[in-house]
Amino acid sequence: MSAPTLYGAALPASAHRLPELLDAARSAEDLGADLVTVADHPYLPTELDAWTLIPLLLARTQRVRVAPNVTALPFRTPTVIAKGAATLQATSGGRFVLGLGVGGPYDGIPGWGGAWPTLGSAISALDEAIPLIRRLWGTTPVDHDGSYYQLRDAIAGPAPDSAPPIWVGAFKPRMLAVTGRHADGWLPTNAYLSLDEVPGMQAAIDDAAREAGRDPRSVQRIFNVMGVISETEPERNDQLLVGSPGYWAEALAGYRERLGFDSFVFWPVRGDTRPQVELFFEKVRPRL
Repeated sequence: MSAPTLYGAALPASAHRLPELLDAARSAEDLGADLVTVADHPYLPTELDAWTLIPLLLARTQRVRVAPNVTALPFRTPTVIAKGAATLQATSGGRFVLGLGVGGPYDGIPGWGGAWPTLGSAISALDEAIPLIRRLWGTTPVDHDGSYYQLRDAIAGPAPDSAPPIWVGAFKPRMLAVTGRHADGWLPTNAYLSLDEVPGMQAAIDDAAREAGRDPRSVQRIFNVMGVISETEPERNDQLLVGSPGYWAEALAGYRERLGFDSFVFWPVRGDTRPQVELFFEKVRPRL
């Protein structure tokens, strides 16, 4: 069964923009957003830690879901991720979404203490970690003797009433296959792909899901759309989306109809976040 359409906003995690982050989160919720997200780039000294910001965002909102966009697995073990996610799910009334990936650009991650020296190893670890995290959300202690993780009598607890969805940020073939095998959602970003590549990427996820005995429709397709809503700047629709609210609505409808995305996260890249978020939910979303 297909997932419901969601509209969300990606908010700044920079330390000097914290008031802007909180203001935009409240405004997004008031305007009907389904989701707010923050990037997880712990290796950037200008950014606050996403897993520390998320409880603050959940406490300052009442209805929206909140997600890291996305958690870098090399810096956290599946046990710690499962425990943190279960806690956030319990304390928020079920409003947490676990965005998960391997981080990037990957060449800087080993130097910051990442668990694996190569991207290939990190992808293999993610393939092992996702089903392991789900097992850790159960009520039975977990024994696991894998290639990347070894556990004995491990349980995250408290077992969430409903498991948080796991959305994977993926672009390359092996990551797309992991998404199809294990994820509840695919969460790519326009800045890191060509729109012409998307149909093939969608097909790769579908094929991997079928091979794993899953219905491809169980994988939600959420598109991070970086760009600027502006009546004056030159229009573009590629690795950034720039244009008027009408131009945005036309582009997102095309992403839905031609590229197969069912949900969208607006990621403002210039200007103050709150006015951009307000334009998205007041002027773009109603046209869809």
